[in-house]
Amino acid sequence: MFRGWFPPSGVRVPKKARRHFFRSSKTPASRRPRIVPLFALGIVLPSLILGYLAFRGVQNDRALIEKEKLEQTRRAADRIIGDVDGTITNTESALSTIVVQSSETPSAETLEALERFGAKNAAVEQVFRVRGGDDIIFPVARPLYVADGVRKQRASQLSAPEKSAAIKAAESSEFQERDYARALAAYRRALVRVTDRHAAGIIRNAIARVQRKCGFLEDAVSTYETIVRDHGDTVAPGGMPLGPSAALEICSLTRELKDFPKSLRTSLDLYRSLLLKRWTLERAEYEFFTARIRAHIEGLSSGRPPGLDLQAFQKEFRDLEKTEAESLRETERMIGFAQGAGPVLESRMKTVGGGEAPNPRFVRMALDLGNRVYLVSMEMPATAASQAPPDGTTDTAWGIIFNGDRLKESVLGPALREQVPSREMSWALRARDGAVILSSENPASGPVILRTGFASNFPDWTLEFHQPPPRLIKTFLLSRRGLYFFAFLLIAGILVFGLVLTVRSVSHELELARMKSDFVSTVSHEFKSPLTSIRQLAEMLHAGRVPSEERRQKYYDVLLEQSERLSMLTDNILSLAKIEEGRAEFSFEATDISALLADVVTASQERVRHEGFDIGLEVSGTLPRLAVDRTALSQAVTNLVDNAIKYSGESRTIAVSAALDDRSLAIAVRDFGVGIGREDRDRVFERFYRGGDALTRTVKGSGLGLTLVKEIVEAHRGRVDVESEPGKGSVFTIRLPLPSRKEG
Repeated sequence: MFRGWFPPSGVRVPKKARRHFFRSSKTPASRRPRIVPLFALGIVLPSLILGYLAFRGVQNDRALIEKEKLEQTRRAADRIIGDVDGTITNTESALSTIVVQSSETPSAETLEALERFGAKNAAVEQVFRVRGGDDIIFPVARPLYVADGVRKQRASQLSAPEKSAAIKAAESSEFQERDYARALAAYRRALVRVTDRHAAGIIRNAIARVQRKCGFLEDAVSTYETIVRDHGDTVAPGGMPLGPSAALEICSLTRELKDFPKSLRTSLDLYRSLLLKRWTLERAEYEFFTARIRAHIEGLSSGRPPGLDLQAFQKEFRDLEKTEAESLRETERMIGFAQGAGPVLESRMKTVGGGEAPNPRFVRMALDLGNRVYLVSMEMPATAASQAPPDGTTDTAWGIIFNGDRLKESVLGPALREQVPSREMSWALRARDGAVILSSENPASGPVILRTGFASNFPDWTLEFHQPPPRLIKTFLLSRRGLYFFAFLLIAGILVFGLVLTVRSVSHELELARMKSDFVSTVSHEFKSPLTSIRQLAEMLHAGRVPSEERRQKYYDVLLEQSERLSMLTDNILSLAKIEEGRAEFSFEATDISALLADVVTASQERVRHEGFDIGLEVSGTLPRLAVDRTALSQAVTNLVDNAIKYSGESRTIAVSAALDDRSLAIAVRDFGVGIGREDRDRVFERFYRGGDALTRTVKGSGLGLTLVKEIVEAHRGRVDVESEPGKGSVFTIRLPLPSRKEG
């Protein structure tokens, strides 16, 4: 920045023009005192007027204030009840637009819509369907297990695979002759000929059984693993899936083989598969498998096999037990509702369908079944009794079980905290037995000024509002003198805050203007240097003044490097401008990260090959395909590599690596150059920022490369970390989250 301007020799400038120029070229600091009178005129004077009007507004009567508070409380209670009732009504309307009341089985589109409906509405515990009076079905929910006898009835209808002569011969050799070698060979011949996948699973199960009898334990483990992987859902003639049984056999066999880590891991994987509801089991079967898993893990833990670290396994097992406890509660509620709510719902359906009562669209009720309370809203069948289906069954009805806890947390609690000031009034939500199930932060004290219930008595809770007794400080503040003091204090605070905020805002704008000016100067220089080099080399090549082919090739490399440098600078500026203006569009698609990094490293290596740089790439293991914007991510990694090249100092080695780390993909770019100081480490991603070190300031650059890297990575829901020490180089790491199991 120049301090002044001097005319060329021999040119005379008028004095008035010189005064005008020097006034316009003053530093930003000289403009700040002008802010004070403008602030006084624009904020202080209106604040004083507002303060005077505030003094005139404190003449209201105390009784009028109390009456107004009561009316506000009543309106707030109406809004709260309206919010809860509106949420329930909207949920009911959303359900009615999805389902079609008929006796037919819901279509796949309906089931998908119901799944989205349950995920979108947090207060919905389950969606159920009633057909034939007391037949309750949960179409989209999957419990941990079903009631005993349900699955066996369905399994008994399954037709066993037709036994070939080879299978019969194998069974005869195994069970009658006890010639296990011949039985194993016969089973394998039968497996080659079979084409049905479920039949193949049953034959493989027999092969694994015979392998264990023959003492081929490792072969049996391999066969059982194939069953778990490819035939886990195959139902045996006895009605039980092969998957959990095969997994238990693997646990037992690996323990016999003294492969304790694999035995523990298989047990935990089986436990997790049961919690993920991979197979349909009855209650007794589920309890059998979980009991066997616990006994197996506890047996290994008590035995303490040498060289086995049990802490990680035990922690994972405890986490799975916590997950199981919540799933068990949900499963028992579903089974309890399906077994106990049928008569009540059937009676209500007959009453409405027969015309003995009004035909409401939805009927809400609180069912007390045993020790569980269900908040149920059911859409009644539109078909009258005279129009019932020919088979005599009652038309299908759909209903919702609302989760009372979620209803309190997601709807009622926020509405209460928003509508009722916690400092002025306390409230309490009571159940039907009078127990407090939700209350304000300050305990409910003082007389009850309002008590109300919810619309249609659903939920069957009571909402109470209490007026706490006034305190000494509050009484002082409510008095006229206290209000005067508070108004003065508030106005003074507003003035001071406004002055500080205005000065800081203007200072920030001036500093930003200075940084932009420096940026324009830097970018101009960045454009001028490669353009000059390109022009000079092009002129030499055009004039034929390059004597040797080797030197011409070197000039071509320099031309390519400088042109790519211009392209990279232009792309960085345009990309950052689009991101800041909200015009950036990212096209996410499944991408091979290893191939992307290889392309970036190859292009960067070719660009700086003549400078002696060695850019290496190391990929640990097999990287998953991620949904990323290939162009944007390539630009981010290229910027990191270019930044490493600039600040490598005397070093000519750059390492690019990629690995999986804690549910994320880490892409690291390491250099062994000048490093970054602690004071600059947190600011390197700011726009236009350049390090304070004299050595780093001599490096060419616009100060936008790392800013663009951060913006691109955050658009991919990731983050950028930096580790550096002066003189030892820097490591910039891009961490991209891996997709969850639900996202695929």
